[in-house]
Amino acid sequence: MSVNSVNILLIEDNPAEARLLQELLKQASPTRFRWTCQSRLQAAIAILHEQSFDVILLDLTLPDSQGLESLTAIAKVRPQVPIVVLTNTDDDDLALEAMRSGAQDYLFKRQANTELLARSVRYAIERKQASEEVRQAKEDLEQRVQERTAELARTNRQLQREVRDRQRIQQALIREKELAQVTLHSIGDAVIATDANGRIQSLNPVAETLTGWKSHAAQGHSLDTVLRLWDEATHTPVQDLLEQVLRHGIALDPSERRLVGANKTQEFFVELSAAPIRLDDGNIVGGVLVCRDVTPARSLAQQLSWQARHDALTGLPNRREFEHCLEAAIANSRTTDTTHVLCYLDLDRFKIVNDTCGHMAGDELLRHMSALLQHHTPKADLLARLGGDEFALLLHHCSLDEAQEKVNGLIERIRAFRFVWDDSTFTVGASAGLVEINAQTDSWAHVLSAADTAMYAAKDAGRNRLQIYQSDDDDMVQRHGDMQWVSRIVKALEEDRFCLYAQRIVPADPQRRSRDRYEILLRLQDEHGNIVSPGAFMPAAERYDLMPAIDRWVVRQLFSQLRHLPDQWQQPKPLYMVNLSGASFNDERFLAFLREQFWLHHIAPSMICFEITETVAISNVNQAVQFIYQLKQLGCCFALDDFGSGMSSLNYLKNLPVDYLKIDGHFIRTVETDAIDAATIEAINHMGHVMGLQTIAEFVENPAILQKVQHLGVDFVQGYGIAMPEPLIIPKSAGSRSRSRPRKNGRAITPKPLTAAEVGVRPSTDGFRLPET
Repeated sequence: MSVNSVNILLIEDNPAEARLLQELLKQASPTRFRWTCQSRLQAAIAILHEQSFDVILLDLTLPDSQGLESLTAIAKVRPQVPIVVLTNTDDDDLALEAMRSGAQDYLFKRQANTELLARSVRYAIERKQASEEVRQAKEDLEQRVQERTAELARTNRQLQREVRDRQRIQQALIREKELAQVTLHSIGDAVIATDANGRIQSLNPVAETLTGWKSHAAQGHSLDTVLRLWDEATHTPVQDLLEQVLRHGIALDPSERRLVGANKTQEFFVELSAAPIRLDDGNIVGGVLVCRDVTPARSLAQQLSWQARHDALTGLPNRREFEHCLEAAIANSRTTDTTHVLCYLDLDRFKIVNDTCGHMAGDELLRHMSALLQHHTPKADLLARLGGDEFALLLHHCSLDEAQEKVNGLIERIRAFRFVWDDSTFTVGASAGLVEINAQTDSWAHVLSAADTAMYAAKDAGRNRLQIYQSDDDDMVQRHGDMQWVSRIVKALEEDRFCLYAQRIVPADPQRRSRDRYEILLRLQDEHGNIVSPGAFMPAAERYDLMPAIDRWVVRQLFSQLRHLPDQWQQPKPLYMVNLSGASFNDERFLAFLREQFWLHHIAPSMICFEITETVAISNVNQAVQFIYQLKQLGCCFALDDFGSGMSSLNYLKNLPVDYLKIDGHFIRTVETDAIDAATIEAINHMGHVMGLQTIAEFVENPAILQKVQHLGVDFVQGYGIAMPEPLIIPKSAGSRSRSRPRKNGRAITPKPLTAAEVGVRPSTDGFRLPET
């Protein structure tokens, strides 16, 4: 490895993430990084046998190897090359185990940036080199000590055998002493030799530096006088260090101690080892104490430990450290029946600064906010940055009333703060959520989630205020439940655990022949493989703006299946009705997304009918008309869902270019017993036919309802009495590759025609379509 060039082996099976890592390190100046990329472990091992690298970046999730097995295999091939582990898994135990298994560092891919990645690579190489140098130095020292000990023993035996030739023996001893002195002067560790009583006989130059004593001045003094050692665990002086060595002949294994220098202000951390000096007859005539200065290595370890527990931007404790302290506070409340308060604080209008002036301004604002909050936070309390513009405050031994007063003061100070960047001045605010920590507190994760929920409630209430979490507040509990669903929904999207279901829509007239129609429905497969209906997770998705992502997943998944539909299968092709949420309907980018998907998958637009609710359509008629017209020009058709639920349906209907009216199920359920509902359905049906629209009756759950809507002249029927929703599988052409996914609580079906004549009575259960906001 040259000074400005690092040869890197990247073992990563995700090309996008591999390119991202390379792009991040390209920005690291002046170092030039040379890359060799492999996506499989065996290929990486093969190239390691052929080439040498300065550092290895290893992803623990590979096609042919998982977890620490990859690390062990790589370390076995090239133990001298530093390894940096890359992973998406936020697992402290895995990180610790990786470091124990030989990794020099452990990085989360989502947190990686140019500075962090370059520093990690550099530090990994430096730590590995330092470790190798220390190991080699230790081996050299041990070898020298062994050689010199053996040589001294041979000399002593020679002295006994050559008593008559004293002059020659004396010359040999002088020569050996000179050699020993040269050796002691040349090694980098401190060496102290004592007699059998523990009195110092000599110090080498390194020992003189560490102790502050000259060798001739230290001679005859006890070891405790010259070497002032402290035990960090007990904070007491270490005395009689060589007693077991000199009295019992037991070698002292390496151990760390704190050494106080001669001026009592300078300190070193040393690794000590000692061994007795024996004659041929086994008598102990002295001891050798070796001290290795590990102060730099210890300082580096402390620095890395601090960095692991603190935020690099603000210097505040990070999320991991805060969670550890929060867990300790909960344990304290349980054992002492003491109350603490957790405050979850989020800056308002921070995004404006970040988007307007850039990330440098955003970082500077966060530093100012951290300084302001820290200045007004008592030392007994803990302030941390959890990430982004989110901070947490742990108020120890504090009641809710006291916490409310303190946090209100902080919010006022933040509101009064003015942030100046270039020629612009900005004001920010803060929303805070408070939750009490007491003996009944469940866990740190639960209390942190509750505080987060209260903070979002404060934002919804107008921002620049605080909200106290109350477990008996129904709205708060509902919001808390929704927030727990948010992470589950995001994870389900990432892991592709949503699945499509289809429910048949058939002609009300058994004699009528028309193309097949299906409404596309959504289900979620939870972590245990159970199927979850949308009613459980959709409110959270709507509240926290996850519907656009879900809508896009539905379109991609449906279109990716439809692209394999055989050309000769069922002419005309079936019609698939897809619900759109209000968030997607009002998103200008969604129309471009749909055009892209039609082009990408070569789907005939005539096979797709988009459903929007009446409420969404009439909330912005002009935009609705424009959106519908553009998709109808492609060949799509539209259905107005839940028609009749709004207050102004008839006034707006004539302006909406839709093809179907789906009559609100509220009218259908009671049509056989409620004359007003029957009249309403008849009126809607007649009006739709006058306008050239076809009508669909939802929630047809039994033959009586079916007979009634047939009598009223509705065109199509849908409901559990017609067909139950079932997993959707599209028939594939001969050249298509079949892809299956696990399903539970439902059998996969291939769409096929069904008329009202085939309808039997089905049990009524709660079911939901993909709802709109």
